[in-house]
Amino acid sequence: MISMEEIIKIYAGNIRRARQNKKVTQAVMADKIGITEKYWSDIETARKPCSLDTLVSIANALDVEPYELLLPENKAVNYDTRRARIVMKQLKDNFSEMVDTLGQFLEEDKLLKK
Repeated sequence: MISMEEIIKIYAGNIRRARQNKKVTQAVMADKIGITEKYWSDIETARKPCSLDTLVSIANALDVEPYELLLPENKAVNYDTRRARIVMKQLKDNFSEMVDTLGQFLEEDKLLKK
């Protein structure tokens, strides 16, 4: 079983990597979610654990899903997988409109062939 200390180290490393990938400072991110830069640093270096509420706020600020911060580094969601998930959500959200548009297209195509 995984220990709490290991989980903290995993999300700390993921937070640090995600922030660095965005090329944003700890101060900017801390300000964005309303915590001190010192607390952000403590979270990122695994010196202090954070609450689930704070973890969710951090994930939102980093534009990742909260569960992604809990995945071991070699299991992290890559950009393409994340991008595919976003596209699928957009497709799902717009599915009815797409079906209506496709239906209209087929009706127009049917009329043109007569």
